[in-house]
Amino acid sequence: MTWEIVAGLACGLASAAVSEGILRIGAPVLEQSLFRALAAGAALRTIWILALLAWALGSGAVQPRFFVPALLLGYLAAQAFEGVRYTRYFEKC
Repeated sequence: MTWEIVAGLACGLASAAVSEGILRIGAPVLEQSLFRALAAGAALRTIWILALLAWALGSGAVQPRFFVPALLLGYLAAQAFEGVRYTRYFEKC
């Protein structure tokens, strides 16, 4: 049980790394549009989370009743992190 919760949180929070990667790698292209940056981040994070949900529900490697809520909690925390991070980044530009 504990392993599934920790793994779910870690995988959900890993989606914040997608946003950081977009800011660091694609910053010159994305400086012109906050909306484009937010949309790209949301799309990539959604694909990551859906792939993990499909894996968790289909593989039987983890107990979904513990992993899935922790994954979604980590994902929501990453959403909040991304909003704050992008806002601060574009205020500096």
